Amino acid sequence: MHIEFRLNYDLYLLSLLIVIIMKAKCGHMTEKSYADAHGGLCRKCHSNFSFLLELEQKYGEDALVEYWYAKILTYPSETKEEVDCFINHLIEFYQKKFVEVPSKKNYIKKMLFMLHSIKEPFDRQTLR
Repeated sequence: MHIEFRLNYDLYLLSLLIVIIMKAKCGHMTEKSYADAHGGLCRKCHSNFSFLLELEQKYGEDALVEYWYAKILTYPSETKEEVDCFINHLIEFYQKKFVEVPSKKNYIKKMLFMLHSIKEPFDRQTLR
C-alpha cells in the first residue's frame, strides 16, 4: 500500500512538471498555458506589446510611432524574422483597433500605411 501511494504521488509531482510546448499565434514556440493566457503570443512578443501599450498610454501616439519606427529601422539585417514578426503583430493590432476605435481612424490608417510600407517598400517609379 505504501509503495503504491508513493508511486501515485511521484506520478502526480511529475505531471506538475510537464509543460506543454506549442507554436504560438506569432509562430514562436512557447508554453501552452502562457499562450492561452496572453492572447496566443509567446513571452517575447507579449512583452513587446505590453511595453508598446504602456508607452502609448504614458507618452501618447506620436511617441509610440517614433519608438517602433526607430526600432524597426535600426534592426540589424540578421534579425529580419524578428522585425517581420513585430510588424505583423503591429498590423494585426491596428487592424483590430481600426474596428474597435472609430474615433482614431485617421491615426490608425496612418499607422497601417507606415507598417505596410516598411514591410513591403514601394518603388516611386512604379507610382508614376
